Amino acid sequence: MSGQTAFWDHFWLAKFLLQFAGILPIGGSSALWKSVLTEFLATLPLWASFYLLIPEVQYICCQNPSVDGLLEALVIISAVLTGQFRSVFVMVYRHRIMSLFLICETMWEEADLADRKIMLPWVKLGKIISTVFFYGANCVVAMHILNTVVKQISAPANSTTKFYPFIPEEDSTPSPQYEIKYTLQTIITYIGVSYIAACDMTGTILSFNMCGHFAVVRSWLLELSKENFDVADGNTNASFQEGLKKCIRRHQIVLELCAELEDVNQYNYIIQIVTEMYIMAISAAEFTKLQNFGSLQHLITFLLAINGLFFSCWPADTLSVESSNIAQVVYGVPWYQGSRSERIMVAVMLARSQRPATLSAAKFVGLSLETFSSITSSGISLCMLLSSF
Repeated sequence: MSGQTAFWDHFWLAKFLLQFAGILPIGGSSALWKSVLTEFLATLPLWASFYLLIPEVQYICCQNPSVDGLLEALVIISAVLTGQFRSVFVMVYRHRIMSLFLICETMWEEADLADRKIMLPWVKLGKIISTVFFYGANCVVAMHILNTVVKQISAPANSTTKFYPFIPEEDSTPSPQYEIKYTLQTIITYIGVSYIAACDMTGTILSFNMCGHFAVVRSWLLELSKENFDVADGNTNASFQEGLKKCIRRHQIVLELCAELEDVNQYNYIIQIVTEMYIMAISAAEFTKLQNFGSLQHLITFLLAINGLFFSCWPADTLSVESSNIAQVVYGVPWYQGSRSERIMVAVMLARSQRPATLSAAKFVGLSLETFSSITSSGISLCMLLSSF
């Protein structure tokens, strides 16, 4: 049964990506080589992606590119920079993110079968989204490679131009230098894209796990609402107070986890919002020109960027709604017939649940579907401006 499956068995692909990004440790051992490898992977995009960044900067500064060439170079530069910035984010907050995943794993393993069934839909939702986003990111890389192959095949027989997936074309590049550079670009890009996917899916997976725990607390409160009372003295039975304490403890733990998630992921969110808005706008502007097969790669890049924004804003919005639903359920608890200490506990939980859990980008803008709509609107406006050139 899925409810009896271990936590990371649901997220085996996400676990691989998180380990590849250096966010999670490799294996359960504390061996020195594993620690060194984890540190190396955490910094890999920071220095390896310069191989893609420098040629694009040289192309813009030294070769007087056309508008289309400039926009395509800016897409690559934006993607490279977002990977490098996220590498810094991982190095700074890696241990705190690791602790969040460890707590979620521990809470899943300690939950009984009934609670796991409540959390399972949220776990599956996080699994599906992380998997779709990972394959979508790699599909973008594949389309760039395919576009390069089409260009190379379509070139005249006497042409000396050599096309690359992620840097400007070159003339008279001899073999095997061309093949080596081509392969190296592809490998570095797959590394960077997988790294970005891991960083983006960190907030999504953890957000949906928090939603699952809020759902568990809500189910516990609904059970408390059905508690029987002692008719003689008008007090609740003995299990009511213990159940109420259990709800308050779990609710407080989940709220603290949400606050920690916002704190460690806020800069990743702001990097994602800014870079993906520009990538979305530039890709859409290039796609609308419909010049050649390469337009398809811009369409897929646009879809990936807008999906990345949606997959960050939607879980945050859902988390806010789920945390707010706790307040509605607390009203149904028969606190008015309980003892004074029970009434105080209910009042405390009600007060805590009045303020929903939120995620923000650098404490600057809260993530929600309204934010997604606003960012998309700004991206479309920028797209229309770029299309006019």
